[in-house]
Amino acid sequence: MADENNSGGEVDPNEAGAGGGAGGAGAGSGGNGGENAGGAGAAGGAGGEGGAGGSADGAELQAFREKLAGGDEAVLKQLGRYKSIDAISRGFREAYNSAKTAGKNVTLTDKSTPEEVKAFRAANGIPDEATAYPGDFREGFAASDADKAILGDFKAAMHAKNVPPSVAGAALDWYQDFATAQQQQLDGHMVKVAKETQTALRNEWGGEYDGNIAAADQLMTTHLGQDGYQELLGLRFMDGSRLQDHPGFVKMMAQIGSDYYGGTAILTGDVEATSKTVQENINELLKLRETDERKYFSDEVQGKLTKLYAQRDKINARKG
Repeated sequence: MADENNSGGEVDPNEAGAGGGAGGAGAGSGGNGGENAGGAGAAGGAGGEGGAGGSADGAELQAFREKLAGGDEAVLKQLGRYKSIDAISRGFREAYNSAKTAGKNVTLTDKSTPEEVKAFRAANGIPDEATAYPGDFREGFAASDADKAILGDFKAAMHAKNVPPSVAGAALDWYQDFATAQQQQLDGHMVKVAKETQTALRNEWGGEYDGNIAAADQLMTTHLGQDGYQELLGLRFMDGSRLQDHPGFVKMMAQIGSDYYGGTAILTGDVEATSKTVQENINELLKLRETDERKYFSDEVQGKLTKLYAQRDKINARKG
């Protein structure tokens, strides 16, 4: 015997699907009532897909839209965007999920989908490309070539980690403060070492200081050129001090320069003038044989003569 509540005929699959879909829409629209209601909505939507199927023709799809709209023209117009019952079901699920997370701070994990990442970036003002990431060195910051290269890498790293621009800007400010303080510390140490080296060499060389420094300068300028010479002297160690302030280096170059040019005539860089100066110094010492023989044969004078003769030989050899 037929059930009195049954219409007595077979239930049309499309009607069942439409009813299921409508039920899903109704339950889904009540997603704010709780997750259980949302689950019912999703299940109802799935029923709609199963009953009517995703391959309904245009008339069936339109009939399904009208059932869901319930006479609301605005809703019907909105449903017109969806080209299949499957698409309508997905749309309701996405709307439910969006409503469930509305007002909550969305965080990303290793399992976040590309769509979630895109939504997070849009919500936090993160551009699609790292090169468009906001942030630059502030005015007055003396950025080196290394700093400029770091800025590009910094933006790429912040973008890859989906860091909001405001947070990235704060990190960039910290870097500039740190780099400025570090550079000031290194420059301060450079000045300190330069003064200490100059004082120590003046005390050691006495009146020969200027001549020795000039000898080193002339030698390096001759062989490296002015630009190469300045580049070499400007090399800095990890503590900020310069090569030109390293006592051992200065002594070495001064000794080589003095041997190469001879005496203090290296100030001119003129071999002829140098030769004359060396010979003049020799003649002055040779006069001591007549005026002060004892001083002439002293170790000090004989040592100077030996050095001057060696310098004269080198100069004459260079003259050809």
